[in-house]
Amino acid sequence: MEQFEQYYRLPQDVVGHDAALLSYWDTVPAKAQLRLLESDITVSTLGELKMLAERFSQEHA
Repeated sequence: MEQFEQYYRLPQDVVGHDAALLSYWDTVPAKAQLRLLESDITVSTLGELKMLAERFSQEHA
């Protein structure tokens, strides 16, 4: 039987350790948070995080 290793990313893996980005992360809808955590996307600015959060939370709405 094959065993699969799962790697779970943390919010810090997406936004780094910037206090403003981490603070905004808590306001991002869960659907968008999950999509970002499952991707290999990293975010470096608050504007970028806001744009991605809005886009991902509207997907398949």
